[in-house]
Amino acid sequence: MSRKRAMLALVSVVIAGVVVVGCGIPSDDHARPIDRDALPPQLISTATTTAPGPSALSQKATLYLVSMIGDREKLIPVSANIVNVVDQSDLPRQVIEQLIAERPGDVGSGTDETNAIPSTVSVSTATINASVLELDLSGLSSVELTRQRMAAAQIVFTATELPGVGAVRFWIDGQPGAVPLDDQASTAGQAISRSDYPRLLRTL
Repeated sequence: MSRKRAMLALVSVVIAGVVVVGCGIPSDDHARPIDRDALPPQLISTATTTAPGPSALSQKATLYLVSMIGDREKLIPVSANIVNVVDQSDLPRQVIEQLIAERPGDVGSGTDETNAIPSTVSVSTATINASVLELDLSGLSSVELTRQRMAAAQIVFTATELPGVGAVRFWIDGQPGAVPLDDQASTAGQAISRSDYPRLLRTL
C-alpha cells in the first residue's frame, strides 16, 4: 500500500470515530424527561372526554290504590318509579298521571288491588300554591258517584305524600269542583286533606 493511501485510510478511521462518538447515546446517572415538543405527533395521545349520554331521571313516589278487607275498602300505599323528572315543579302532575295509569287489577296480575280512577281521567294542570295542590282534572265528573269517593281519596292521599303538599283543591275542567268525602260532599273549591277521610285513615 502506498504512503498516500495509508494516510487516507487513517483519516477515514479518525472521522468515523468522531461520528460515532458524536451520535452516541449519552450516559447520564439519572433519567431525564423527554421534551413533549420533541416527540412526533403520532406518539402524542390526546386525552378525550366522552360526554355522558342523556339519561332518564327517575324519582320514587308513593301511590294509593284500593283494596278490599272483608266488605270494606281501604287504601293501600304502593311504591312507584316516576321517570323523566326533569323539573321538580312538574312532579305533582307526573305523579297524579302515574296514579291514573296504574292498573294493578288487570287479569293475571296476581293482586286484588284496584284503581277507582278510570283511565279516561286526565290532568290539565297541577301546581302547588301555599301547600295546596291545585289540581285541574278532565273527566272526573264522569266517574260513577259510588266510586268518586275512593277516586278522590286516592288522589288526596297520593298528593299529600309529596313534599310541601298538605291538601288538594279539585278543579273540574277549569271550574272549582266538589268531591265526596267520608260522610258528605265537599264544597266547590274546598282544600281537602287526609283528615277529611277519617275512616280511611284508620285503615292505614
